[in-house]
Amino acid sequence: MSVVLITGASTGFGRATAEALASRGHQVFAGIRDIHGRNEKAKTDLTALGVRVIELDVTDQQSADRAITELLAEAGRLDIVVNNAGGIFVGPVEAFTAEQVQQQFDVNTLGAVRVNRAALPHLRAQGSGALIQIGSIAARVTTPFAGLYAASKAALAALTEAWHDELAPFGVESVILDAASYPTNIGNNATFAQAEPYAEAFGAYVAGVSAQTPGDPAEVTDALVALVETPAGQRPRRTVVAPAPQFEAITVLNRTAAEVAVAFKTATGIK
Repeated sequence: MSVVLITGASTGFGRATAEALASRGHQVFAGIRDIHGRNEKAKTDLTALGVRVIELDVTDQQSADRAITELLAEAGRLDIVVNNAGGIFVGPVEAFTAEQVQQQFDVNTLGAVRVNRAALPHLRAQGSGALIQIGSIAARVTTPFAGLYAASKAALAALTEAWHDELAPFGVESVILDAASYPTNIGNNATFAQAEPYAEAFGAYVAGVSAQTPGDPAEVTDALVALVETPAGQRPRRTVVAPAPQFEAITVLNRTAAEVAVAFKTATGIK
């Protein structure tokens, strides 16, 4: 069984995955902000299920460092990091300030950078481990009014690719799970921008999203559990979780991108 850290585990995919892995015998640490305030109930509920809850704010490097130190002091090792913490800004790119753009990247992209930076010295030292990033198919196909979110996830995907090759000599894996839109609290907690002068198109976008038949979030949870339990060295770089038409299209795109990447690396002498 593995020692697993999951960030952003108070709700959504993180919470469901923490519960599922704990029920399967893994030693799970749920990284959650404000565990003595607004997330105190989440801490109580997860603790009752055998999940160890630790304070972790992914926007703060010192918080990430403390969380990893606390985890290692208790568990003695760390096998898997699931970088799940995230949020979404919805609206025309023009409507957001540079400060808001920074906020979007601070959680979705730099959050993983901070946590991985804290964890990697220990994973390298033990010669094993895996970083699992929660990405999005929006990073592959960007829709209007989701530009900031898509950009942050595209950046996360690029970092995942770099980590994958850089860390392989140390026995550490880096992979990403690209999920379609599933009903979780991320939508309830979204930050919306003023839509003028995009009101008509933005209204149509919101209506279209609302009319979609929601998928089952358990599909993402099941895929994450499978990635955690996949033997070392056998995890695919990218895992897509999406309804059939989206899955097929993104899979073809990923396959082509992987072939191009191999050709580029070969041509430039990169191993």
